[in-house]
Amino acid sequence: MPITDSEKKQIAQKARLHLKICFHCGARNSISATRCRKCHNSYLRLKNRTLGIKK
Repeated sequence: MPITDSEKKQIAQKARLHLKICFHCGARNSISATRCRKCHNSYLRLKNRTLGIKK
């Protein structure tokens, strides 16, 4: 069921998409993280935020 309320949609997108992912172990980290919370590696990337239908 798609979310139609724009405020709720923004909250959901922030929770799901604004993260950093560790290249080494794949753990999710906060957007302000500089090191991984699991393996303490500093090699992080932003989560891919492209929206659309999965193929």
